[in-house]
Amino acid sequence: MACALGGSELEGRTQEWRQLVGQAATRDEIPDGLRLTFPPTAELAGRVAALAAAEQGCCAFFDITLHLTPAALELAVCAPEAAAPLLADLFGATE
Repeated sequence: MACALGGSELEGRTQEWRQLVGQAATRDEIPDGLRLTFPPTAELAGRVAALAAAEQGCCAFFDITLHLTPAALELAVCAPEAAAPLLADLFGATE
């Protein structure tokens, strides 16, 4: 399994995720992935949703779920074992 992006596109996307992950209030390991919790602001929710949708276009093997409540925005990302290195690279998950 590999990302369909290459070169500078992949580097740019990786930087976008790392910046976003850095804003997470909490980070929890879940089976086959991780869950990040963010403050439920409209700007951040839009940014998370847009980036998650873009990621599905190049890495369809990720299972990405967004859950918005008045208290938090949760982003869960799961991947098959073969994609664990990419999950770790983008989101800081442990392999």
